[in-house]
Amino acid sequence: MKRKTFLLIGLMTFLLLGSGIAPGQGATEVKIGLLTPKTGALGSLGQTFENGAKLAIKDLNAEQTDYTFVLEVQDTKTDPNGAADAMTALAQAGVVGVVGAAASSSTLSAMPIAVDNAIPMISYASTSPSISTANDSDFLFRVVPSDAYQGQAAADLAKSKNLTKVAVIGLNDAYGQGLTGAFKEAFEKANGPVVVNIGYEVTKTDFSSDITSIANANPDGIFMVSFLDDGGKILDAIRANSALDDVVIIGTDGIASKEMYTKVSSNDTFKGVIGVAPKLSASSSFLEKFETEYNTASSIFVPEAYDATMLIGKAVIAAGEARACKVADNLRSTAEAYTDAATGTIKFDSNGDRTPPFTYSIWEANGTDIPEIDTTTLTGSGATGEVPETHCPSSSFVPMPIIPFLVGFGVLVIIHRKRN
Repeated sequence: MKRKTFLLIGLMTFLLLGSGIAPGQGATEVKIGLLTPKTGALGSLGQTFENGAKLAIKDLNAEQTDYTFVLEVQDTKTDPNGAADAMTALAQAGVVGVVGAAASSSTLSAMPIAVDNAIPMISYASTSPSISTANDSDFLFRVVPSDAYQGQAAADLAKSKNLTKVAVIGLNDAYGQGLTGAFKEAFEKANGPVVVNIGYEVTKTDFSSDITSIANANPDGIFMVSFLDDGGKILDAIRANSALDDVVIIGTDGIASKEMYTKVSSNDTFKGVIGVAPKLSASSSFLEKFETEYNTASSIFVPEAYDATMLIGKAVIAAGEARACKVADNLRSTAEAYTDAATGTIKFDSNGDRTPPFTYSIWEANGTDIPEIDTTTLTGSGATGEVPETHCPSSSFVPMPIIPFLVGFGVLVIIHRKRN
């Protein structure tokens, strides 16, 4: 009887320690990664995205006790190489999912590293149409609409202003070229020609020659796709050219921020610019909670950062284990069950895109703010291709942590020696 008791105790110790589970062990720590632009062209917005994610971490920890969620933050530097380095750091940290990135070029650069490590990503701000068709093995999702829709919304706005020939200037990256391409296709189909189409690098600082080329084409409108810093320089160059005094300027979500007033030579430079942006359709409960937490109002893509973080955490809870591939397996079903999302109903199609309808704000800079003056809603249908049954490797073997395993084995050896 005594020997059986020793054997039972030894077996239990071996199983518990060998599997990494200790008697009385508390909540399991789970790391969720965040790719955010703390520096670079979007650096002024990075902290607001982080605040949205941090609020989600707080709520995830408050609603259950099995897991302690921790946010691992890395700076993409609003740069593809910086994003790749940041994603590598998150993979090494052992995150179960990544919230981000913001810039589409950053997301696409980080994605191959995420795929190699079977880590799902949910972008809260990347809108390039090229994300829909990326070779991501179903590990890349987003809670914002594709710019195929924003381009149509901008073209509709141009039509409402009776514009018939427009000049286009946009970033030479996935975001800029994706959105300018979507606008050009929609505008030329219904309105008229795009008379100039200029792409530029985000590091460019002097746009005078580009704006001269635009003025020489005599457009009645300019469609610009930029971030804040470069957008400010473009607007200063436009206002400095008297030939463009009566031209209608249309912007996008890249400059839809009050921060834009700090990037131009004077408030009047931004005043009168109109544009479109995904509508901040966050629930009143989220907006109130965010303002209480940070003593400031939420802003563009912050509710989306919150929802992306919540989805990863809730997918861990639904899976019942903190494995990145299991999180990916559960994201679609988790999204459909997440009925109190800050940004409303979320459903992912087979490309990992959020499905329509999508509502866009139409905004106009008034010299101190950028109030919404109207909205437009676009409908459509999401992709319906096949999705993997599982994102986990074909082998179901999960190696036991070596140190607990050796401890458990050692206990069995000691018990065996005592018996003999």
